[in-house]
Amino acid sequence: MTLLTILIFITLATLLLVSILNRIQQRQRQRRQQQRRLRLQVEALQDMLQCLEQTLANPTIARHINDRIIDLLNQILALEDRHTEHIETAIHKAEAYANQLTSPSYTNRASYQRDSDAQIAKSQAHLLEVIDLMPHLAVQGKISEVELDIYRKELRWAHLMVAVMSFVAQGDKCMAISDRFSAQAFYRKAQQLLMESLDPDPRRLKLIKELSELIDGSRNNLSRDLSEPKRLSLA
Repeated sequence: MTLLTILIFITLATLLLVSILNRIQQRQRQRRQQQRRLRLQVEALQDMLQCLEQTLANPTIARHINDRIIDLLNQILALEDRHTEHIETAIHKAEAYANQLTSPSYTNRASYQRDSDAQIAKSQAHLLEVIDLMPHLAVQGKISEVELDIYRKELRWAHLMVAVMSFVAQGDKCMAISDRFSAQAFYRKAQQLLMESLDPDPRRLKLIKELSELIDGSRNNLSRDLSEPKRLSLA
């Protein structure tokens, strides 16, 4: 009888231990899955951030994206129970970049131009992702409704201009080697994109006019204030 009691106790203890181990492993799997999901979000945001730095002259939108990256990295850190050094390093790097973006002396070489159709498509996809993210930031109270409207307008304009100015750049290259026929074809492609767009930005009609002048030869270059990224104003 005593032996039977011992065997039952051992069996119950074993089952309890197995149950505890299973729960621990399940929590670890859930933690790893959550970390992986957060890391994928960070990677996607980092791609958006790189695109914004290349495309927009104003760092305001990039700063909001970088702040979101810092928030997610801190969530990853809170889920990590052992090796935290690489996460802490990533957080410090993002915080240093945040300081850089808020510095009055911050400048970047932003341009709408891309060298290939693949680069145009990639940049436009990232800009659309940022546009989709903006309302979520507004809901969270990170940006105001006024800022939301301004940012989305500027991002939509950038989305259009990435393709437009890439075609214009190709046209300029053709003009540089005296291939006027090919240059006109690229300028017309750029103009067609602007004409098909419903963007209400007043720069669109001005660009259409200046592209007509490029095509007929009465103008050599587009106005810089129309063709290059400009600083956002929240006034």
